[in-house]
Amino acid sequence: MATPTEAAATESTERIDPRAQLADWANANDEWVRLLVAEVIATGRPAGTSVVEKAYLLFRQEKALDERELPAIPMLDIEAGQDESAPSLSLTRLSEVRGVNALVAGAVIEPHEGLTILYGENGTGKTGYSRVFKALANSRTADTILGNIDADTSEAQSARLEFKLGEDAQALIWMGELGVSPFTRMSIFDSPAVRTHVDEDLDYVYTPASLALFNDVTTAIQAVTAQIDAAISELGSSGSGLLSRFQRGSTIYPLIESLGASTDLADLKARAKSGIDVDQQLDALTQGVAALRANTLGAQIAGLRSEQRVLSEAGTTAEALLGFEQDKYNEALARRAQLTSDYETFRRELFAAADLPADPDDSWNDFIEAGHTYRQHLVEVEAHDADRCLYCRQPLLDPARDLLTRYSTYLEDKISADIRTTDTTLGAYKRQAAALQGNEMGSFIQQYKDADPSERPTYFAQVEEIEGARCAVATAVVAGHPVSIQIADLVAKVRADVDTALSTVGNSISELEAMQKGRTEALVDKQAELLELKDAVELGKSWSLIETQVKSAKEADRLKTLKRPLPSLGRSVTALAKTASDQLINHSFDALFLEECEALRAPSLKIQFVGREGKAQRRKVLSGKHKPSKVLSEGEQKVLALADFLAEARLAGITAPVIFDDPVSSLDHRRIKEVAQRIARLADDNQVIVFTHDILFATTLLALFEKSKRCAYFQITDENGKGKVSRATGPRIDSLSAIKGRINSTIQAAKQLDGEARDALVHTGYSHLRSWCEVFTEDELLKGVTRRYQANVQMTTLGNINVDKLGQIIPKVCEVFGEACRYIDGHSQALITQGVSPTLGGLEQHWAELQELKKLNEGKTPDGLDPNRAFLEDRLV
Repeated sequence: MATPTEAAATESTERIDPRAQLADWANANDEWVRLLVAEVIATGRPAGTSVVEKAYLLFRQEKALDERELPAIPMLDIEAGQDESAPSLSLTRLSEVRGVNALVAGAVIEPHEGLTILYGENGTGKTGYSRVFKALANSRTADTILGNIDADTSEAQSARLEFKLGEDAQALIWMGELGVSPFTRMSIFDSPAVRTHVDEDLDYVYTPASLALFNDVTTAIQAVTAQIDAAISELGSSGSGLLSRFQRGSTIYPLIESLGASTDLADLKARAKSGIDVDQQLDALTQGVAALRANTLGAQIAGLRSEQRVLSEAGTTAEALLGFEQDKYNEALARRAQLTSDYETFRRELFAAADLPADPDDSWNDFIEAGHTYRQHLVEVEAHDADRCLYCRQPLLDPARDLLTRYSTYLEDKISADIRTTDTTLGAYKRQAAALQGNEMGSFIQQYKDADPSERPTYFAQVEEIEGARCAVATAVVAGHPVSIQIADLVAKVRADVDTALSTVGNSISELEAMQKGRTEALVDKQAELLELKDAVELGKSWSLIETQVKSAKEADRLKTLKRPLPSLGRSVTALAKTASDQLINHSFDALFLEECEALRAPSLKIQFVGREGKAQRRKVLSGKHKPSKVLSEGEQKVLALADFLAEARLAGITAPVIFDDPVSSLDHRRIKEVAQRIARLADDNQVIVFTHDILFATTLLALFEKSKRCAYFQITDENGKGKVSRATGPRIDSLSAIKGRINSTIQAAKQLDGEARDALVHTGYSHLRSWCEVFTEDELLKGVTRRYQANVQMTTLGNINVDKLGQIIPKVCEVFGEACRYIDGHSQALITQGVSPTLGGLEQHWAELQELKKLNEGKTPDGLDPNRAFLEDRLV
């Protein structure tokens, strides 16, 4: 039965080449589409600007928008072929890393062509180097790289990378850019990528060249669509400024305003006028309108109306002056003067004997009236006391009462009442005089006073006479003086002249208005006629532009109609791309993913393949609808993400380094071993770089490469600064073979020395011997059922223990282990035994015994021992 990978490979040979599918699709469409597809398939690149423009021209000619000039595009005949693979990429050296986190300068990493392990505890600087690789690859989880935040100044990011592209050795100075070719082909897995690989709808990092052609075709179709949109936009703006040549109000204007694809050009052209006769008619109408528009009647009417306002005001003022009672006014004024004299005489005589501090005047009068007002108020509120002074509240004596009586007599005097009555009468005359208006007359007189008498209006003298009388009366009344002029003599005669002039002016205005009305109506008619004639003439002059705009509108409408099917054309490319991607990618990925899940014991689930806009995507679900992260444990999610990552990396054939950044966090020891084995198999044929802080994972990987040696190990520490890198053979591994080498080396060194130096080496040899006993018990006797670094008991290996030999082996192992404990510094000894030193012969003998015990456990020594090893037989029995 074929494996999933073999089945996928067999299926791939039976697939139709996507180029052929694309060609068949193009042959069923228009020539311009075939032109674009032929170019994309031939070059393997997006169509250039010149090709897009040619396709647009072919589109226009094919749709009969332009005359056909381009040659016909033949049917496409594509031979099936395969995508070319990119040359292999391998990293050979990373150095001169600067400005990345807090990494110290000077570190050098020289990755092995197989497996490279970069081991370091948390916080030692591993992440800085992994971030450099993520930035170069522009991986899905690439994040912002910061410099040393504790440094006073920031340093620019840079690094030197040496690599091989195919057989060519090259170098690159990286300056912090994201996504640097060819490193974008590297595949990188880290913990943040788990959620991405488990839950999200992922685009494939790898897109076959033939599948990328579909996107290029879609882009080219969109470019032609953009050309159509640009043409529609340009056609819509071709008539800009045409409307400004015509005048709003004509019957032609709305036709120009609504020019479009539906315009009847024949009807519009019938309205156009041209020729010498039309020009002469236009000149005659223009002159006639100008004459009517001169409007001299309007100026005459305006002048007469100004005269009418002057005469009207003069007549009104004359009438008011004649109604002014000049004699009564003068009498009231004389009476007011007499009353004032009598009042002063009365006041002086009344208070002559009152011993006032000063003569009674207006201020004194105000004082008396204020007291009188206050007394009335007290009477009203029933608080007046006639026996007390209003001001000092002292009792009134007879002299004071006599003075108050005089005050009352003064205030109630008839003369005062007569004065008030007379003042009221005079106030009325003042208001009457103030109401007389002379603005129009004043402006009129000011305008003509310096003019020649012959140029003055005939009624100038009359208006001037009336205005002079008005000024004399108003001035006298306001000043309180008698009016001395004879109003009737001055005004009566000129008033009649003014009324006559006013009547004459009114008649003139009526006559001129009647004449103007006829001219206005004639002007309106002639202006409308002129407007129509001008637009009819302009219509003829602008006919070529109008015709072009209408044709452009019709063409724009046709382009809009022809453009409607293009989105569905793009969707058909997307559907075709989805079918091709399903054949090229999805089936292969599905098989690879299942294979990786089986190798990593990842949980089984369903992969859905979804596509949008011609892009292939994958989605993983449980039971048809649940996201894996909602159901699976953290460890299950990790191995599931690893399976997805490895399947994607293998999809195109791995031609660049695969990088793992702490891939086993959250995994138990069994899964760690399975992941290590999978990575080891991957590194057999590919360059693999692993960042880890898990010592078990690192040692498991090293053990898997113990024979092939396709491995390099680097220790990353934070001694003297983060990110210090040193090449090492690996972490200390207490394997039997490693300890065996140390014991043999120690024995050989001890044979070359004597005295205390040999004694010290023998002690060291017994320390190694003790370690050998422990590892032998763990790995060989108990077959790894329990280990010091794992929490579980591995029951699956329990049946591998050689129980038949344990009775022979255990006592001797315990004996040698006890002897070794006596000679190491880690165990305190009794004083009596401290002087007993081990010998080199004893060390060799114990070492030989242990070697025979190992062979016995492995079944390499028969039950009857070699006679040459009698010392061992005696001890075992």
